Amino acid sequence: MISNMNQTVMDWPEGLDGNSFSGVARLANVSPRGARAAEILDRHRLLDCLAAYQPEVVGTLPLAIDTPESDIDILCNAPDLTVFSEFSDRAFGHFDGYRLHKRPATSHVAAALVVRFECDGLPVEIFATNCPTRSQYGFVHMLIEARILFVMGDEFARQVRELKQSGIKTEPAFAKLLGLSGDPYIELAELVSLSPPQLCQRLGVGGN
Repeated sequence: MISNMNQTVMDWPEGLDGNSFSGVARLANVSPRGARAAEILDRHRLLDCLAAYQPEVVGTLPLAIDTPESDIDILCNAPDLTVFSEFSDRAFGHFDGYRLHKRPATSHVAAALVVRFECDGLPVEIFATNCPTRSQYGFVHMLIEARILFVMGDEFARQVRELKQSGIKTEPAFAKLLGLSGDPYIELAELVSLSPPQLCQRLGVGGN
């Protein structure tokens, strides 16, 4: 997890700081599919239902680099996964395809509960772990990917979508295009501490 990402948030303009991603406003305006996802979240009050768990919508939909298979991804901070599992059964168990499983801890991510179901034709995935949502890799990756897309431009975004449609996951697609070596999830997360000029220099571009 990233513990110090907020230290440089104010270096970035509105739209590329962490606060700009909360709620569904950005999602509703980024693309037609994003607008549909935002409407589904509002209609079923999913974020309101999860309010006690610091929900954040993340992933490719808020970045408009989604594919037809993309989920509505929601991160949550759940100090007690057993309690969250019981809550999830009550709150979401009636949705089509509802299922959940516990994901063991890894060297970088604490144990998590992954909840999946379908809501009005779109798949939803909730990832809950005992960590503040804005420090979770899912949020950090979305934030740095938004900044990279901003400085790299539309052609780069097109190439990311193309790689994703070929079956490559988002973070490996970014790493491949940027020539990052090592674990793409770690390499990307480390870029979040860079200011706009530092990121442009790191990527070898002049910025927008």
